[in-house]
Amino acid sequence: MDNIYIKASKKVNIIGKKNIIINDIADIEGKKEIVNKIKHINIFTIDNDKKKNYLLSIITIIAEIQKYYENILIQNVGEEDIIISYSPKEKQHKYKNFIRIVKVIFVCITLFTGGGIAIMTFHTDAAVPDVFVRLYSLFLGEENINPLIIEIPYSIGLATGIIVFFNHFSSKKLTDDPTPIEVEMRLYERDVEDCIIENLTDEGNKEK
Repeated sequence: MDNIYIKASKKVNIIGKKNIIINDIADIEGKKEIVNKIKHINIFTIDNDKKKNYLLSIITIIAEIQKYYENILIQNVGEEDIIISYSPKEKQHKYKNFIRIVKVIFVCITLFTGGGIAIMTFHTDAAVPDVFVRLYSLFLGEENINPLIIEIPYSIGLATGIIVFFNHFSSKKLTDDPTPIEVEMRLYERDVEDCIIENLTDEGNKEK
């Protein structure tokens, strides 16, 4: 009896394709002749042209494979539930790139403004300018309401700290480690996928 190993992805994005084959949603390993045929088995058909999420169980995939190959042992080493996120093919828009650039500029301005206001309000609440004046007076023995010798290094250090923390400078990463934002986005995506699976499972149970 031949062993077939199947590793399905938790979520696959399908654009415009209606007939989904096993190779679209999972990696298959085993006897080459069998694997090549299994990969092209039609496992799911999209019934409309609207953007929608579908749920497919690994049990359905195994059952479909066994219709063609009864005497093989299938072992799942991947996900138990697969989200098929279908999107229709987008029509070419004349101003698509321009709209994208405008969106990026808008997001950058929003983030820059919001970040700047957040830093300023924090400094106001914590009375940071007063602290700088006090430090200048303690170490240099004179009053100065604009202690640039402290403010300039502090500003440089603040910017450097943000760059190091977020692990990005321009388009390059300072290290190979994922940034805090990437980690949080990955956790968020995982939670969203789990929620989608639960919602689709509930919808499927109601239809039964």
